Amino acid sequence: MRALGVVIVSLVLFACAGGTSRKDAGLEEHLTLAELAASNQSKVTQLSVGMSKTDVISLMGAQTSKTRDGVVNNPWTVETMVGKDGAQYEALYYIIRRNQPFTPVRKSLATAIVLRNGKVVAWGENALERYK
Repeated sequence: MRALGVVIVSLVLFACAGGTSRKDAGLEEHLTLAELAASNQSKVTQLSVGMSKTDVISLMGAQTSKTRDGVVNNPWTVETMVGKDGAQYEALYYIIRRNQPFTPVRKSLATAIVLRNGKVVAWGENALERYK
């Protein structure tokens, strides 16, 4: 009986002394899609024209959400294109609305942050349309 007590105490102490956190072990929690959308929606209000891509990515964060369709990253997707003015544009799409039950995550749930030469020029649902 005494040996069993020593084993239990040893296991508890070993578990408490572990050197890796859940995050370090790759087990961090994903946000729900609603939480990710709400977080992104509040952060979009802090954008300003002229911000660098690095500043945008830092502001918006790198949270993820796990859905039926898989993991939703932040940004959700990225598009590049040459605009009607010949300049190179990049659109970072961030989810700002959650999907309806049993429907996939799609672009209509996202807002585009449009960059030209690595600087924010516009954001919003139809922001990229101005430059196509």
